[in-house]
Amino acid sequence: MIKFAITTLGCKVNQCEEKQISALFTNAGFVQAGLKDAADIYIINSCAITREAENKARQIASSIKRRFPECLIALAGCYATRLGCEKIKYIDLYIKQSDKDKILDICLRALTEKGSVPSFLPAEPSGCANHAAGPHRGFSSRTRAQLKIQDGCKSFCSYCIVPYIRNIEYSMPPENIIGEIERLSKEGYSEIVLTGIHIGKYSTLDIYSNPFGFEQLLKMIDLYPFTREFRIRLSSIDPAELSESIILLIKNSPRFVPHFHVALQSGSERILNLMKRAYSRTEFIEKIGLIKKNIELAAITSDVIVGFPSETPEDFEDTYKLLDELEFYDFHIFQYSDRPGTRAYSMEDKIGAAEKKERSAKLHELKHKKNRMYYNKNSGREAFVIAEKIISTTPSGRAVLSGHTERYIEAFFEGTPDMIAKIVRIKLIAPSESNDGMNAVLI
Repeated sequence: MIKFAITTLGCKVNQCEEKQISALFTNAGFVQAGLKDAADIYIINSCAITREAENKARQIASSIKRRFPECLIALAGCYATRLGCEKIKYIDLYIKQSDKDKILDICLRALTEKGSVPSFLPAEPSGCANHAAGPHRGFSSRTRAQLKIQDGCKSFCSYCIVPYIRNIEYSMPPENIIGEIERLSKEGYSEIVLTGIHIGKYSTLDIYSNPFGFEQLLKMIDLYPFTREFRIRLSSIDPAELSESIILLIKNSPRFVPHFHVALQSGSERILNLMKRAYSRTEFIEKIGLIKKNIELAAITSDVIVGFPSETPEDFEDTYKLLDELEFYDFHIFQYSDRPGTRAYSMEDKIGAAEKKERSAKLHELKHKKNRMYYNKNSGREAFVIAEKIISTTPSGRAVLSGHTERYIEAFFEGTPDMIAKIVRIKLIAPSESNDGMNAVLI
């Protein structure tokens, strides 16, 4: 019995690709183990967005090798790509992003040479790690599935390493996307997240060889007669690619949830220009205004970077004020991390670690405030939640469940264990005092 284990760092696309890789190995006859269990090969599906993500990959490799010195460790994905020919301690195999579709073959060859696996072990043809027709068979949860519809980016924002690593753009054909959604919904997934490195750049050809873009894809998904009830959530989208017609489609469709993750990165016009972002502060504000105008209490979330090179206190204040004044529900805060090879890496006037930490702390305080404000605005409102976890059970068979509403509020409510993976109707009562979310009751 040949065992493999896999762990993933980074974005939703990486998480999606983990499931694809797991399915490859499982279908080839491997048995999946946990990261703390003994296995023949460990795969670290890596991220290179920040220095911290790379450090974490090295720490994981070191920890595994100390516990299981005879194992093989494979570093796959973005960090392996960024390293080029450089080698790091404890890593036996390096699988670049462009070679992820060959990961099974590479690992089989290494295990065979090591004598850990029979050379006749059956292996499915590789090729599904990037553009699989059926990448989600390895999912353990039946509540939410990630569907990668797009890969690659050529925007070359000055701080970002991704275009140097995932520089081949790919969009899944629309008929394949419909087929995947149909299959996933039939398998019991109640929510499907459309994800990609840059989903707003989704672009392909229809069956008549006519251009077919992101908005057309959403319209097709909205109109298609799927056989089972489910809901669709979008991952991050840039402001420049969020049109009013997309907002109206989401407003009027029972299939799409009113949650918009719109990347900001900085509220300073000067810093946005240095970042080479494809939108202005004014355009960002206008797009958020369109969401607010058309959809009541839409969940608006974002990403923001603090401490970009030369960011002055006034630049940071522009960001703080914008986040404070607009009706955000939540935002992710990242401290700028130098990435060798990017334009920002060679910029002068780097911000010190202490200053970045202080600015980050201020935004975390604001984030908590915005969370509570949004929860309070939703108190007393009805919502639909997918029951995802059983928090506790009682002798009578009742259970405290948690799950996310269409507006991505985590709700805690009393129900029964058989509600898991189902969409149920609730009433949101008040912000939870013990958890980040809201207490609710079934309706």
